[in-house]
Amino acid sequence: MTTIKNKIIIEGPKVHDVGYRVFLLNRALQSGLIGFSAFNHTLPDNMQQIEICIEGDPESIEEYTTDLREDIPVHAIVDTISIQPYQKRVISIMDYMHLVQVEQLDKGIPAILSIQSSQEKMLEKQDQMLEKQDRMLEKQDLMLKKQDLMIGKQDEMIDVQKQTNKEIQTLRYDLKTEMNERFNKIEHELEQVKTALQKHGIMA
Repeated sequence: MTTIKNKIIIEGPKVHDVGYRVFLLNRALQSGLIGFSAFNHTLPDNMQQIEICIEGDPESIEEYTTDLREDIPVHAIVDTISIQPYQKRVISIMDYMHLVQVEQLDKGIPAILSIQSSQEKMLEKQDQMLEKQDRMLEKQDLMLKKQDLMIGKQDEMIDVQKQTNKEIQTLRYDLKTEMNERFNKIEHELEQVKTALQKHGIMA
């Protein structure tokens, strides 16, 4: 079966990072191409370019290249699309799909490593925060122990004060009792003196 090879060049200010290569690969699978590759290039004037190589029977090539200028990704901005014959080898479409998978893995591994590194840093910060929290809890425990000691001393002082108040009350009671007894004795002695004086006619 006769096959045809073509090279397609797509240029424009925005043909990268819009899913263009996957878009073109999907069209190639639908058209039944046996060979396909698509690679991004950046031109000196910062113009973006995609170089596509295709291989297939004439009918598949015709189907693929029809409306190629009108059927583009939503966010793409295309200036020119050129199609020319191609003589070199075109890799199979399945090999290109594997290549894209490897390319995605190649891009994904640094991102995964970056995420892993960020997670490790977050875990380190979490460990540091937990250590600080443990130190704060230890300080809090020490403060509570000191507070317990102060409360214990305060209770001892209250007990001493209560005992002192009790002793003062007892002393007051004893003094009052003794003073009353003395006053009663003095009144009794005065009464005896008064009676004796009255007997001798000294007091009327």
